[in-house]
Amino acid sequence: MLWEFKCPPQWELVDRWGDGYICYQKSGGLRVIIDCETKSDGFQWIHVSVSRKSWTPTHEDMVLVKRDFIGEELYAYSIWPPKENYVNIHNHCLHLWAKIDGSNGRVLPEFSEVIEGIGRSI
Repeated sequence: MLWEFKCPPQWELVDRWGDGYICYQKSGGLRVIIDCETKSDGFQWIHVSVSRKSWTPTHEDMVLVKRDFIGEELYAYSIWPPKENYVNIHNHCLHLWAKIDGSNGRVLPEFSEVIEGIGRSI
């Protein structure tokens, strides 16, 4: 599957970043760097770095970025590796990863379930 970047309408394409792109939210203060490359598993993965200048993006920020840059039909993951593999270049940056292989990108079991009286939960 070939990845093609399209900047969402509510974002401004600012510059290239290697093989990726830098985008700023037109109103709201979010910044995104997005690229896609083949990883060691042989699959293409979209990588989205999401940041704000002075505070860490919220859950709502991440939901918006996932929708706008990855899409609602694909699974996306936030990775928390063992401490020796941490990378922290920007104190207010989070990341999303999405596998693009023609499926919905799911690589983990489905952890959510329906709880009586609550609904779907994780």
